[in-house]
Amino acid sequence: MDYATLKPFLFAVFFLGAMGGFVFSVWRLVRLLSFAKHKEGLTTNLGERIGDVIFFVFFQKRVVDQKFGWNHVLFFWGFMIITVGHIEFLLRGVFPRFSMSFLGDTLYSTILRGEDTMAFLVLFAVGAALFRRIVIKPSHIAYKSKDGFAVLSMIALVMLTYFGAIGGGLHGHEPHVSGHAAWLPISNSLARGAYAALGVDPGLAGSWLYEGFWWSHAFVLLFFLNYIPWSKHQHLLGAIPNIFLSVKDKHKAELTRLDFENTEQFGVGKVTDFTWKALLDSYACTECGRCDLFCPARNTGKALHPQKVIHDLKINMYANAGELISQHGLFSFVRSKALAEGEEAPAEKLPLFVTTQAEAKEGQISHEVLWGCTTCGACVDACPVLIGHVDTIIDMRRHLTMMEGAVSNELTGMFKNIENNYNPWGIGADKRADWAEGMGLELWESKEDAGKFEYLFWVGCAGSYDNRAQKTVKSFTKIMDEAGLSYAILGTNESCTGDPLRRTGNEYAFDAQAQTNVTTLNDFGVKKIVTACPHCLNTLKNEYPAFGGNYEVLHHSQLISDLLASGKVTLKEDAMKTVTFHDPCYLGRWNDEYDAPRATLAAQKHLKVVEMERSKRTALCCGAGGGQMWKEEEPGTGRVNVLRTEQALATGADTIAVACPFCMTMIDDGVKEKGKAETVRVLDIAELVEQTMVRKG
Repeated sequence: MDYATLKPFLFAVFFLGAMGGFVFSVWRLVRLLSFAKHKEGLTTNLGERIGDVIFFVFFQKRVVDQKFGWNHVLFFWGFMIITVGHIEFLLRGVFPRFSMSFLGDTLYSTILRGEDTMAFLVLFAVGAALFRRIVIKPSHIAYKSKDGFAVLSMIALVMLTYFGAIGGGLHGHEPHVSGHAAWLPISNSLARGAYAALGVDPGLAGSWLYEGFWWSHAFVLLFFLNYIPWSKHQHLLGAIPNIFLSVKDKHKAELTRLDFENTEQFGVGKVTDFTWKALLDSYACTECGRCDLFCPARNTGKALHPQKVIHDLKINMYANAGELISQHGLFSFVRSKALAEGEEAPAEKLPLFVTTQAEAKEGQISHEVLWGCTTCGACVDACPVLIGHVDTIIDMRRHLTMMEGAVSNELTGMFKNIENNYNPWGIGADKRADWAEGMGLELWESKEDAGKFEYLFWVGCAGSYDNRAQKTVKSFTKIMDEAGLSYAILGTNESCTGDPLRRTGNEYAFDAQAQTNVTTLNDFGVKKIVTACPHCLNTLKNEYPAFGGNYEVLHHSQLISDLLASGKVTLKEDAMKTVTFHDPCYLGRWNDEYDAPRATLAAQKHLKVVEMERSKRTALCCGAGGGQMWKEEEPGTGRVNVLRTEQALATGADTIAVACPFCMTMIDDGVKEKGKAETVRVLDIAELVEQTMVRKG
């Protein structure tokens, strides 16, 4: 049997063996996910899921948000187009006469030209990526990663051997392309150059060279395919499913409500406690480092690096869930079904948690890491494959808080304050409405008041008890009065929404607060709520529906903007000021409101508004979210509020506008620390409007 006859059989054996190895590796990854304790639905919001795949995968929307993202676009579309040629290549290896020329000259020539061009461009993309790793060395990527260099090397080899195989085929060794040199100009030119350099007649002595390139291409291609499930390029398998499955049945900011009646395990204490979607996140991670780039904790030298959290979950899963596979078989789902029904998993081979970062091994997460998160959502918003870092961190915080009691004394004090006095400060609940004394504000006290008032003004704990925040709510009430709005406050019937409890993992206490507040609001017939606190806004609007509380909730910036636009509130000129606006995370990233505060500022013609370098979606957190307002900041090289204040001061503005009481506290402290309190003011947007509001009376 000659070589030409034997070649298809040799390749078929090689191909089937390689594909068997690939399928085994992928199945192992699927099997690991099956050990997750909780399952999630797949059938809801199908249209939105498909739209996300188109938007984030094929349009690469978040990838191109950063300049270097365009290099990844070349990789992505290069492989998408070249994959068509690789399908033909692999089929022809088994069936030598196979060709896609049956598609017709026009379409087939387009495919060949596309493959040829994209293979060449991908080589440039490899060069750019290597330059970035070797020369630029961005701090947010693992530029020394051996895996990264291995992947880039294999991509380059796939392209180079492709040119060798196709180029050789053009010179009589591949009948299906030998007449299409004009459609493959790059392969043709490279082949001619290579043969000339080697002094080889392509038509005579070139067959051995062609076969060498052909088998090299086949080997590199199938080796790379088998390397993918074990490498950073695993995201080629995980990203599309993760994006498709990332659509929630609830608002993106809403956390999952726990079932306290039917479970004794709260939060995530080991890797098999996660949902399979949280574990799938770890497969999807591209290790692009964008979550780290925008993380306020990482930017101030804290132990928290969101990318590493996801990476460590995967390593921990390999160490522990892999043990389950060895005990219960690669193809048996008996064990995973039992775990899903609540059976206790075996002892961890590698514990998920350690107390300090100094103790942490790869695959372990320290308490320092988890308590460094401000839940600002910058990581989630920046992630090109829609990983839910914050939900994952909160799930682990729940375990630390409710199962281990591993919380700081400051947070324990905050919990007791809310339990005893219904506010984090611990000031008497009977003093909640003292701020409004003498202002003539009306109280919403019963269901009968539902026909009397249009809005309930939810003052919030900060507005009720913090002296600085009280100035904001007083200014806002004056604006509403001037506009002739009918509104009332709850007074002592108002209680903490529970946001600081939920974000620090005390879901049990949050559940009680939510049920109490929803009962009050529903009993009083409340339909519309306005609040000056984005944290209250988020909880009332997005989290209370799970408890039976469905309300139309507005942030005060939204209502003020509407009042200015409608002419119900008018402004007079004042001295020119330069203002920069700090976006609250729970108004902006979590609730997509960037325009209302800016429209409010733009309506004041005497204000020159300048944006910070990081604004809107990329705005840096003030440092107070996620319970940080009530605890000492985790150790690092700096403080988040000071870094954000420096960014504001860099604009040269003499006024920093805010729209959140927590942001007010943090930025104001930052201005004082930078010694700028005498020259730079920090004001809420309501205060700015109230100062120049025309009083009709």
